[in-house]
Amino acid sequence: MNHQLVKLMELKQNYEYLVMTSNEQSKRQVNYESLMPFIEELVDTWFVKMDKPCFLSISFESALGVVYFRIERGNKESTKVQREVEERIVVSEHCDTAQAPRYVRLFAKSNVNDRDLKELEKSFYGLLLVNIRALILRCQQDQSSGQREIEMEMKLARRMQSMLIPTEELQLTSLRTRTVYVPVDYVGGDYIDYRQINDRYTCFIIADVSGHGFLASIWATGIRIAVRQVLQSSYLPDEILERLNQLLYADLVKTRSYITMLVAVYDEVEHKIRFSRAGHPQPFYLSKSNQTVLACKGGVGLGLSPDSTYQMEEVPLEEEGMLLLYTDGLMDIGRKDMFRGSRHWLEELTSLLHAPGDSKQESMNRVESYLMEITQQRQQTDDISVLILQFEPEESIALV
Repeated sequence: MNHQLVKLMELKQNYEYLVMTSNEQSKRQVNYESLMPFIEELVDTWFVKMDKPCFLSISFESALGVVYFRIERGNKESTKVQREVEERIVVSEHCDTAQAPRYVRLFAKSNVNDRDLKELEKSFYGLLLVNIRALILRCQQDQSSGQREIEMEMKLARRMQSMLIPTEELQLTSLRTRTVYVPVDYVGGDYIDYRQINDRYTCFIIADVSGHGFLASIWATGIRIAVRQVLQSSYLPDEILERLNQLLYADLVKTRSYITMLVAVYDEVEHKIRFSRAGHPQPFYLSKSNQTVLACKGGVGLGLSPDSTYQMEEVPLEEEGMLLLYTDGLMDIGRKDMFRGSRHWLEELTSLLHAPGDSKQESMNRVESYLMEITQQRQQTDDISVLILQFEPEESIALV
C-alpha cells in the first residue's frame, strides 16, 4: 500500500511538471517546418516522465484511417504489459492532410494496474494529445494569418501594377491604341506602355519578364522607370532596346531574370512604324490586302548579353488596318484542347476586322471583346497582354 502511495505521489508530481512544461512550450514559436521535431521532443518528455510505459505511439491519421505520421517509443512486444490504452482526439473537422490531420491517435501499453494510477495515467495521455493538437492548430493559424498577409500584399501590388498599365485609349491623328491585359496571378510580369516622345514620335512598348508573380511585377515597374529615362534622348527602337539592356543588365543577372521586349515607334510625319525586337513574338499585321506576321529581325532578350545590339524594321501604313503587339501568353491559351497558332489567330482576327459595320470604333471593340472572351473561355497559363494599334492611310487623313 505504501508503495502504491509513493508511486501515486510521484506521478502527481510528474503531472504537475508536465503541465508547467506545457505552459512553457506554448510560448515557443512553432511552424510546419519545426512541428514534427517539436512533437518528437514532446513525446520524449512524456515518455520519460510517465515512468516509461512499455510502449507509446502517436500517429496523425485521416478520417479513413490513413496514417500520415507516426512516432513510437518503447518496446511494443514487452512482456510486462498490464493493459493497453487507446485515445483519439479530433484536430479539425475541416482539414485532413499530413500537416493538418483529422485525428491524433495515441496507443500505449502500460504496466500500471492500480485503479487510481490508471486514472492519473489516462489524464497524462489526454494532456499529451491536447498539447499536440494545440501545436497543429497554432501552425494552421499562423499559416492562415501569413497567407492573409501575403494575399493583402499581393492585392496591393496588383493594384499598384494596374495603375501603371494604360487603360485609356490613345488617339492620334491617324492612329488609335488600346490595351488588353490579363495577368495569370495577382501580379504578373507583362509590361505595356505607350508614350508620346514629342509631336512627331510616339513609342509603344510591350515586354514580358521571365516567370510571373511578385518578382516579375517588380521588374515590370522597373522597366517603366528605365523607359521614361531612355525616351528623354532616344526615339529609334533599336537604340531604345540597347540602352534599356545597358541600364537593366546587371540587376537582371543578379536576379537570374531576363526580359523579352518589342519596341515600336510611330512616325506621324512619315506615317510609318519602326520596330525592333528583343526575343519577343513578332506582331500581327492585318489589313484588307494583307494579313501576316511581320518578319521583324530580333536580338536576344534583355539581360542575356551585356553588349546586345538590335536591328530595326520599317512598316509604312499605306492602308487601313491593325497591328497587334502581344506577349506569348496569347499563344499559350487553350494549348491542352486546341493549339491556336499564328495562322489561326490571323484568320479569326481578320474576320472580325472585316465584319459588317461602318464604325472603326466597332471593329476595335470587336477585337478587344474577342480577346477577352477567349482568355476567359480557355485555360490561361501565362500573363496575356495585347496592344491594339488601329491606323488609317494618309489619303483618308488628308481628306479629313
